[in-house]
Amino acid sequence: MERRKFLKYTGATVAAPFFFQGQWIQAMANQTAFDVLRSFNPNRKMVLIQLDGGNDGLNMVIPISQYDNLANARRNILVNQSQILKLTDETGLNPAMPELTNLYKEGKVQIVQGVGYPNPNLSHFRSKDILISASDAKTVINSGWAGRMFGKEYPTYPIGFPNEMQPHPIALTLGSTSSSICQGDLANYSTVLKSLTSTYSSTTPTVVYPETPFGNELKFITNVMEQTEGYLAVIKAAVAKAKNLSTMYPASGNSLSDQLKLVANLIAGGLQTQIYVVSLGGWDTHSGQVGETDKLTGTQPALLSKLSKAIAAFQDDLRLLNKADEVLGFVFTEFGRRIKSNDSFGTDHGTTWPAIIFGSKVNPGLIGSNPVIPVAATKSDYLAMQNDFRSIYAGFYKQWFSLDGSQVNQLLGETFPEIQVVAPNTSNQPIASGAEEKLKLWPNPVENQATISFESDGELIQITVYSMTGQLVENHLRQKFPRGKQQLVLQLGHLASGSYQLVLNRKSGRESIQMVVK
Repeated sequence: MERRKFLKYTGATVAAPFFFQGQWIQAMANQTAFDVLRSFNPNRKMVLIQLDGGNDGLNMVIPISQYDNLANARRNILVNQSQILKLTDETGLNPAMPELTNLYKEGKVQIVQGVGYPNPNLSHFRSKDILISASDAKTVINSGWAGRMFGKEYPTYPIGFPNEMQPHPIALTLGSTSSSICQGDLANYSTVLKSLTSTYSSTTPTVVYPETPFGNELKFITNVMEQTEGYLAVIKAAVAKAKNLSTMYPASGNSLSDQLKLVANLIAGGLQTQIYVVSLGGWDTHSGQVGETDKLTGTQPALLSKLSKAIAAFQDDLRLLNKADEVLGFVFTEFGRRIKSNDSFGTDHGTTWPAIIFGSKVNPGLIGSNPVIPVAATKSDYLAMQNDFRSIYAGFYKQWFSLDGSQVNQLLGETFPEIQVVAPNTSNQPIASGAEEKLKLWPNPVENQATISFESDGELIQITVYSMTGQLVENHLRQKFPRGKQQLVLQLGHLASGSYQLVLNRKSGRESIQMVVK
């Protein structure tokens, strides 16, 4: 979070507009606000796996149809053709990835070929910024693609969080710093989980902070740490409620597997966090990418094996825990490597890369075609872009998180072709099952008062009224109701004549209904 922005806007009740891709975007005060309230699906979760360093996609997803030209360009690092694990007659995976190959054959993996963006940048830092923010190569944006989405759903965050309506972390980064993917305009929506024993407790319960820049900074840091402490309690509770069931997790030596094992545990324990960010480093393989005598050894085959085993164990665990349909996984890196290998049995910074999307609800198969490899590639030859990475994000926004096209265009700053990342029969359909919840209101139009009915699960419920442009008109009611069907009378005659949206908020989600006041 940018502290100065936080301090500037702490008195706001709705998010301020922010500048993105050449236009001002209003987080809530626009006509699409109710589309978010009605359609955003908090039960769907994503696990983002960042391969830090720039993975050599040509040695992971191998174009068998281009094998001879590939051998001319990188004979010192290329595996034997007979060892490639075939996905099709044209394309295969590195021999270090039998587990992912099996998942692909089971219809649980999509591979998107040639992912990149125009005018690619070969710097680690800048390339990461571009992928994380969903910007173009020439534009610097401080928010992340997931953070902007959360900004529309939780416009006042972090003020008052956690709370009874939202007691769980919105996003969770396993590591030491919040992922910039979840950076919003005013806050980072990701809580950091370094370990289950790391806590913060203030030794001075009542502190008077000086009215100085230093005092404001200190208060900010303390508030964030206390917020993390509050989330840690529900994280520990989720861990205690469930246990991992898969026997496929490696016993040791695989940090990605350890991270995904904890994520599966948290999901099974009921944590309603929507995005989990994990990572695996070591992919900057300028030298020693493979062994000099055995191309199945070396840095990258070891990393590919860890990735393959971790994803397979995680997916197996979700299946056994009956949570597989709730989770979509995405494997990405900042850039690929060059076509031609170097003399140190490695590869240098390149351009496009193959993305991996996995899960029981994925649209399986290969998107795009094999890259074209020149007969005699030089060190200046790069892989051509086939699919803009923002087309994948458009698929996540629309198909998984149920945002509509106008919202997607607003979040990305322009229109991109949408890749079908989720099985078509899954798009915009609810994942979590449960009792049907229907909000009813009568009479409608309303003159002075109206009656509403709804089902309660013995929970805290808040009823709010919004204008049709998305402005909060009033927080009408906030109380805990007993379990069962509820019916109560609302006094609404004080509202000006016009159309409104009545929204019922509960921990499990939101329901809304349009009402007209005479």
